[in-house]
This record gives sequence, C-alpha cells and structure tokens, in this order.
Amino acid sequence: MKKAMALLLICLLGLSVVGCGNSKSADTAASSQEKKSITVGTSPIFKDIVAAAKEDFDKDGYVLNIKVFDDLVTPNIALQEGSIDANVYQHGPYLEQFNQNKGTTLAPYNGGLVKYFMGVFSKKIKNINDLQAGATVSIPNDPSNRSRALKMLQANGLIKLKDGAAMPTKLDIVENKKNLNIVEMDVMKLVSSLDDVDCSTINSVIAVQGNVDPKSAIALEDKAESDKYSIVIAVQKDQKVDKTIARLETALKSDKVKKFLEEKYKGAIVPLF
Repeated sequence: MKKAMALLLICLLGLSVVGCGNSKSADTAASSQEKKSITVGTSPIFKDIVAAAKEDFDKDGYVLNIKVFDDLVTPNIALQEGSIDANVYQHGPYLEQFNQNKGTTLAPYNGGLVKYFMGVFSKKIKNINDLQAGATVSIPNDPSNRSRALKMLQANGLIKLKDGAAMPTKLDIVENKKNLNIVEMDVMKLVSSLDDVDCSTINSVIAVQGNVDPKSAIALEDKAESDKYSIVIAVQKDQKVDKTIARLETALKSDKVKKFLEEKYKGAIVPLF
C-alpha cells in the first residue's frame, strides 16, 4: 500500500512539473506574440498617416493597432504608463516640454518623420497688413505651439517679445502696437475659431484637415523655425533599440506613405525621408 501511494505521489509530481513546463512555454509564446503586436497612439490629425503604414507593418505575423486620442496629453500619459507602445502625433519641442512639465521620461525614436509649417489664416482679411487695431487673434494654448505662434506674430511685425524668451508666453510680449486681443485655445479648435476671430495661427496639417487651403495663409513663420518642429515617433527611453519600433519607423518611411502624403496633403506635410 505504501509503495502504491509513493508511486501515485511521484506521478502527480511529474504531472505538475510537466504542467508547469507547458505553462511556461505558453507564457513564452504569448510574450513572443505580444512583441509582434503593438498599439500606437495618435491624434485625429495624424491617424491617416499611421493607417497608411499599417499594411506594410502587418506582414509576417505582425499587427499594428491604432488608438486615436482626442487630446494632446493623454497619448503621452498612456505611453508613460505602458498602455500603448509608441505614439505618433507630436513634434520634438512639444515632447521635450511635456517631459519637463509632467515628469515623464519619453524620448523621440531617431529623427523626425515629417514637418509642416505654421501660418496666419483669416476669413476676414486678405493681407496681414490689413489687420486692424484691437483685432482678435487665436493661438494654440499648449506651451510649444503657443510659443511658435507668438514667434510667428513677431516675425510678421505684429508684436515684439522679450529678448531671450525661448518658450514665450503672452507675458513675454513687450510691444503690441495694434493692441491685438490674443486668445489661447486648444489647437483642434483653431479652424472653427476662424468664424469668430479676425485671424488665427494654424499649422498647415490642421488647416488642410479642416478644409482650409494651406496655401491661403496670409503670413508664414520663418522656414528655420518650421524646421525645428518635425513630427517624431515617441517611445519610452528603454525602447530606443526595440526592433518592433524600428519596423514601425520603416513602415512610416515607406514610398507608399510618401505618395499618400503628396496626394492628400499637397505640400501641407513634407516627408523627411
């Protein structure tokens, strides 16, 4: 009887070890599969660009899931927390400022993908010199785009900013001869604000997606300034050598995506590849 009980115990232990081994193998397989399926966060502005890269990414068992966020903050919070694997919607200066303000540790993956320009748009005037005293101008309310807009207004002689202000705010305006009423708002609301303001500072991507011809801008920022604001793939710092993110970059820099950009945006977005 004792021998029979001992033999039964050995068999049960053996089954337990085999079961653990199978579970470990399953976990390893799941982990391997997880690496081939990633979720990329983006905004309504750039979702079509990421979608254009999906077909090339989704080969050999890889899967690109696209999650669209309606604001500019949540995609970075989600990336920091790990609920998404990367995001594509922001330029380098915004990412840098976000890290400083929020204490996040995100990083751009290599260089920029595309760039765009910022312009002054209006439904009420045809020339920037026709802007009247006391006119209302809408600008973005996030730090990097706000400073970009203010620098553009200065470059076009509408205001003067304090010397040395790298990321200027309205508090850095030292001269406003036309007494412009500068109103800050979410970047996604700038196109709709054109019905209510005299002019607005809008980047070319948002303009074209809001059915505003980017070539209709009545003033532009300096080219040297627009070159600073290329859109990047953002990742967690330890992902900078991730092969799956490298695959994402390759898909986003394909000839297919370049052709898509040229056909849809007609110069509003310039590929950097």
